[in-house]
Amino acid sequence: MMKTAPIMNAQRSRRSHVSLILVPALALLLTSCATAPGTDPAAASVTQDATQSDAAEMLLSLDISAVSTIVFQNTTDLGHRSAAVVTGTVHRWLAGDKVTTATGTPVGAALLAEVEVIEVTENGGSPLQPGDIVYIPVTSPSLDPQEVADALPRDLDVVAYLDDALTDEELQISEEYRVEPGDAEAAGKPRWPLLSPQGFIVTNPSDPGEQLWPFLGARAAGKLTDVLPGGRLDGLTEEQRKLVIG
Repeated sequence: MMKTAPIMNAQRSRRSHVSLILVPALALLLTSCATAPGTDPAAASVTQDATQSDAAEMLLSLDISAVSTIVFQNTTDLGHRSAAVVTGTVHRWLAGDKVTTATGTPVGAALLAEVEVIEVTENGGSPLQPGDIVYIPVTSPSLDPQEVADALPRDLDVVAYLDDALTDEELQISEEYRVEPGDAEAAGKPRWPLLSPQGFIVTNPSDPGEQLWPFLGARAAGKLTDVLPGGRLDGLTEEQRKLVIG
């Protein structure tokens, strides 16, 4: 069943689209580690022995809708608003930071998708080019991001609609929160957040004829080229599309 992401008007400049549940620096550090209302971050779990048949469901367990609520009526507008639209390969996932309050209450944990850029389809002024490695921060569905990173499928074909890279200032965290560093390889990597929950599409590893939108909880038959700017697939249901303003 498809999860319903909040829908808002997308006619805004980059970065201003993010609706922050937490303090700005924390939310940008994790991109999406705030859990949605009514959810328990410790409740989700991931098995180490993932099979190819459940790889798609594992990917669809990821969710950034708690922070980023902007979706676009079509992929053309989504592409025009992006800092870059890249086609590439998710070679692996790295465990990002875990964050708690000063009293030890869990806030969330992050993952980084390590993507090798194969083609830059649209460039809104970014320095990205084929061969570059970008790190896209996303939510870990449990508070053990290393477990999740080890279990998620790798070598995935992906299209990513990216926002501007996060600055050092944006990655700073308030003193009222504590950070437990993740994988040492994740430290210091430049973070390229997604422009929208629509902006991360991977080919189903067990079905090359199906594309997945993990952060919308959506799936559709088609080729990866169908999700590029101007393509026929945007990840929205007809009901969601009616809710887009403008």
